[in-house]
Amino acid sequence: MNRLRGIIAVAALAVGTVLATAPATASIPASTDSTPTVEPSCARPSAPDRVRCLALRRTDVKRTRGVMPDATTPSGFGPADLIDAYSLPGGSAGDGATVAIVDAYDDPTAESDLAIYRQQYGLPPCTTANGCFRKVDQRGGTDYPAANGDWSGEISLDVDMVSAVCPNCHILLVEGDAPNLDSLSAAVDQAVAMGARYVSNSYGSDGEGVDDPAYNAHYDHPGVVITASTGDTGYGVEYPAASPGVVAVGGTSLLRDTSTTRGWAEQAWSGAGSGCSAYQDKPAWQTDTGCDKRSDADVSAVADPKTGVAVYYGGWSVYGGTSASAPIIAATYALAGTPAAGTEAASYPYDAVAVDPNAVNDVTSGSNGTCGAAYLCNGTAGYDGPTGLGTPNGVGAFRYQSPGEVTGTITDSDTGKPLSNADVTAIGRHTRTGTDGRYHLGLPDGSWEVTASIHGYQAKTVTVTVAGGQASTQDIALDPIPTVAVTGTVTDGSGHGWGLYATVTASDGTTTHTDPATGRYELDLLQNQKYTLHVAAIDAGYTATDVAVPVGTDAVSKDVALTVESTCTAAGYRATEDGTVQSFDRTRAPKGWVVQERNHNEPGYADGPGWQFTNPGDRDNATGGSGNFAVVDSDHSGQHAIQDTTLTSPTFDLSAAATPALSFGTELRGAVNSTATVETSTDGGATWKSVWRKAGTTNARGPVVVELPAAAGHQVQVRFHYVGSWSRWWEIDDVFVGDRTCDPVAGGLLVGRVTDTAGAGLTGTVAAAGATVDTDADGRYRLFAPAGDQSVTATAPNHTPATRTATVTLDHTTALDFTLS
Repeated sequence: MNRLRGIIAVAALAVGTVLATAPATASIPASTDSTPTVEPSCARPSAPDRVRCLALRRTDVKRTRGVMPDATTPSGFGPADLIDAYSLPGGSAGDGATVAIVDAYDDPTAESDLAIYRQQYGLPPCTTANGCFRKVDQRGGTDYPAANGDWSGEISLDVDMVSAVCPNCHILLVEGDAPNLDSLSAAVDQAVAMGARYVSNSYGSDGEGVDDPAYNAHYDHPGVVITASTGDTGYGVEYPAASPGVVAVGGTSLLRDTSTTRGWAEQAWSGAGSGCSAYQDKPAWQTDTGCDKRSDADVSAVADPKTGVAVYYGGWSVYGGTSASAPIIAATYALAGTPAAGTEAASYPYDAVAVDPNAVNDVTSGSNGTCGAAYLCNGTAGYDGPTGLGTPNGVGAFRYQSPGEVTGTITDSDTGKPLSNADVTAIGRHTRTGTDGRYHLGLPDGSWEVTASIHGYQAKTVTVTVAGGQASTQDIALDPIPTVAVTGTVTDGSGHGWGLYATVTASDGTTTHTDPATGRYELDLLQNQKYTLHVAAIDAGYTATDVAVPVGTDAVSKDVALTVESTCTAAGYRATEDGTVQSFDRTRAPKGWVVQERNHNEPGYADGPGWQFTNPGDRDNATGGSGNFAVVDSDHSGQHAIQDTTLTSPTFDLSAAATPALSFGTELRGAVNSTATVETSTDGGATWKSVWRKAGTTNARGPVVVELPAAAGHQVQVRFHYVGSWSRWWEIDDVFVGDRTCDPVAGGLLVGRVTDTAGAGLTGTVAAAGATVDTDADGRYRLFAPAGDQSVTATAPNHTPATRTATVTLDHTTALDFTLS
């Protein structure tokens, strides 16, 4: 398996804040300390392709063995507490439903420990003998994997929580060979194959990987509930909770509170994972607007170990973590009834809350960290990241509701013509019309506002009633909006002033190209709107820009000038440098350059090696330079090495520099857990300022130019700082520090297209005055040449070359096309 390198960092445990003073009853978690001591059951993954269990055990609670006397109750919430807190049904609810628990390794005492838990709380026996309990390996047999005490605690937590919430449920424990996604995803498939309609997964990776979506099919079985814990280290996304097909289960702090009607209070637990996935598509039923991808969580339950649950594993303990909440929610689904075939169970709470917001307990306070969109890391009214839609308030939110359907046609109100690709939305649900203007939108029973919209038309909202799961028909005619012509010229703004071949895109998505020879463009935009035009040169070497353009009812003219990039690669420009260039051609640090490495003192991990000059990984010089180079090769160093290393330059004198700059060639191969930073100091290394930074999977290759205006008149040092652990690598070469300008060269541009006799663009070359350029896929070219008469030759494979004479005008473009036979 080739999983992207995971973040290797020590996870600091975050515990929640007490919500209210708990009554002095034995069922409430006992703690004489406001910050009880807690330890993870499972250590962080030893390799990027592994996951860890997410159980957290209180170490400040004295462990006792066996069934306690009647007058004594184990510390931590028991079945009666959870059933009361979440208004769950008793009686025969869940009778015979099978909840599968998927974990790694074998727990030899799983059944005997479960027996003590159930006897303690008066629950009916659940044993192999009576058919209630079954344990299998990931292939469905009894060739169990090796025993592991860390994961055994997780297994006990999981089976106890299913027992607490759904005493009548059967339990299928499927044990994966190893704590990795290959084994555990196979175990999920096995659980489904053996008939489980509810599968709980209380484990997760350290962060996300680009190859996670390859496992999604194993965690998406329509008609089966698959829950997954969102994590225990605060804000951040883990897998498989990020998979669109699972019910991502977050965590809360739960305490009794007699001042409320419910009798309980909850807030978002500070350790609950949440966030916006980097790789997973957003499920159709999620409607939050601060994340374009999949958002975590969907729903939640108690997870804070400070307000944790009683678990029996070789003795009584108090556990927490989203490992507790995932099986609680899986068992709640089991109480609600069998999922409908072919449906996505994660959508059930979203449907239910749309009809009745009280179907869940909305958790409106607490936080698990800092984030860009505040709701993704803070408990808020409605949907939020740490707790999703909320916690169970009975089982109504976890039961399939037969949806109705709204159908109709979206048309132009003037012509009656059907409008294809129009957006139709209601309660966050979205669909688009087909080529015939028809749409179909599934909605639960109720009265809903349905909005139709498409570019160029006024959006319209109508009210539609869905009843009894039946179909309703609603046609919508949209009124067109008049347009206004916006015209202008895109030109070079750094000295030559010639027209540029560019793309002009309005903020509503309307786009056009400029005339390659003149830079002229025209857009038809809607009246009485405020637009931003994004102007980006197709000609290489220019900086894109955004300009505001208010549009009323009259034609608008807007010219835009683009400046050349600091790399100075635009045609007709040349960089002028006055300073020092340092290559790294020897196999040791150049004189005055210093390598330093920070010692992290991580048990089992070695610090370094950091910056090296011997190319230990035998990489090619991909910086744009030649010969040797400096490199941090985290990939070559392996999984048990940590890099936190700097390469610091000697001092450069920029006291007379008017336009100081730094340039270097680079190849940076990023990873989720790597950061590459270039920093400068003007006070002898006492303080450093970041001037260039790439974090995560961002790559960079070729020349980099960084302007250093703050360094003018100073002595300056530069350092290259890399942090990673079994990440990728960073090469640098040809470091320049000094005065640097990008100056126009006298001449003009030849602009045109090379085609065959049928008018199709040809891929070839155009040459003049000793310079040669390649044509693009459409046969277009732009070639800088000195002013005056020039002989220009166009060539293309399997075609006869052609030569023409053109007069190049200073600071202007000259159109010259070729047709090759």
